[in-house]
Amino acid sequence: MNTKSKTFRNVALFSLVAIICGWVGVGVDKLLGQPSNLESLGALIFIATPLLCMLLLRLFGGDGWKDIPLKPNFKQNARWYLFAFAVYPVVIGITLCIGQMLGWADVGKFSFTAYLPILATAFLPEFIKNIFEESVWRGYLTLKMEQLTKNEWLIYLVVALVWQTWHAPYYLVFLEDGYLSQFFPYGGLWLFVYGFVVVGVWTIMYTEVFFLSRSLWVVILMHTMEDALNPLISEGFATIPPDKTLLISPTFGAVPLLIHLCIGLYLRKIRKRKN
Repeated sequence: MNTKSKTFRNVALFSLVAIICGWVGVGVDKLLGQPSNLESLGALIFIATPLLCMLLLRLFGGDGWKDIPLKPNFKQNARWYLFAFAVYPVVIGITLCIGQMLGWADVGKFSFTAYLPILATAFLPEFIKNIFEESVWRGYLTLKMEQLTKNEWLIYLVVALVWQTWHAPYYLVFLEDGYLSQFFPYGGLWLFVYGFVVVGVWTIMYTEVFFLSRSLWVVILMHTMEDALNPLISEGFATIPPDKTLLISPTFGAVPLLIHLCIGLYLRKIRKRKN
């Protein structure tokens, strides 16, 4: 089997495992007679299995370790680390300012001094969690797709489809309805469907900053900042009326998604010009 055929086989196998592992976790919870939530064994299976699959494919499936981008390259990537740290706070800040001006959001309870300790507390657990996630989505699937095709649109498509489909049991089973409704008031099924749009837009930005930096740590930092800002909504620092969620929600609104799309396409332009 030649290298490209082996890579295709491994990408297909990894994608299949990623798509079904969360549902296996739900089944394990049922067999054990315990509820499926973010503290269950099923949730651990959901989170850890893609990473385990990646490790096995690198160890025994012929993928090897040479292409894994573990070097931080701080000096040459200084601007990309700054970008990764700032992009979500800046975009969310712009979004909430627009929402406040138009009466679509209420940020009257926001305070930097009150929020910074919450951000600091959330940062480390989210950073550790995103080592798991980004090691597989950028550090494996994106890299392997790049080895199969130079068509970045196909890379975006495959990564986004697998990444979002992996989330299905998270939205539909593991995530508590009360917590979910704070961010998206239309239920887990519609969030899963709409999430293909969100993840599709984000994938462009994540892929391009990863290609520009060639460091896993840049995208881990960016993903961590996104997750660490969730308490803005869950802790009541910003309030979005349900009928304005699809317009101005920091995660799901059309306003931030349009900004992220423009950023991703601009990063693509930078990479193309650089190459």
